[in-house]
Amino acid sequence: MFSFPKLTKLAKILIILNVILWVIEVILLRTSYSDIITSMFLTPKDVMGGKVWQLLTYSFFHSPNNIFHLVLNMLVLYFFSYDLEIKWGKRRFVFFYLISALVGGIFVVLESLFFITSHYTIPTLGASASIFALTTAYALSYSNREIYFFIFPIKAKYLIHIDLAIIILSYLSISSSNISNAAHLGGMFSAFMLIKLPWYKLFKRKVHKKEKVTEYLRRVK
Repeated sequence: MFSFPKLTKLAKILIILNVILWVIEVILLRTSYSDIITSMFLTPKDVMGGKVWQLLTYSFFHSPNNIFHLVLNMLVLYFFSYDLEIKWGKRRFVFFYLISALVGGIFVVLESLFFITSHYTIPTLGASASIFALTTAYALSYSNREIYFFIFPIKAKYLIHIDLAIIILSYLSISSSNISNAAHLGGMFSAFMLIKLPWYKLFKRKVHKKEKVTEYLRRVK
């Protein structure tokens, strides 16, 4: 039975922040202050020139010409954030979200340097790296849970296959595309590394230990 997930406070803050920044972006791009906004987009040439903040700031802005870019990312954030935030806690969720955006940005720069050099001067923006990371993390954490892909019920683990198929088909497409496949791949890679590597499991154990101590102190009180 399909049911809408709850919206956590953190997810609500992220969605509102992205919407507000999109509105500001659309307004300022039509003024003489447009440079302020474009300096936040991820352009590999600018990053190599020292504007390293773009590796993170790009993820909070979306296409000013296509509101569905923002809407789709925020919908996915809404549908997949609740269980992961409850499982990890707010701090670890924010850490995961931001690190995934950062790794996605690094992948964009590497792609422009070594694979598709024409992207070296093309700006990238959007939360897609973090979004693909969230769907990958959900698939790894709740692999056998049934979810709905549009109207079709599927196991959550197949989200990884769907994401990879989208990336591969986009790369193979002969038409020009504004989709940043490198950011998507970076987000998925980040999710695998953060969840599967031993150092992250060690981090999880430390967090769980702290949570147990906190729970014990509450009971004593």
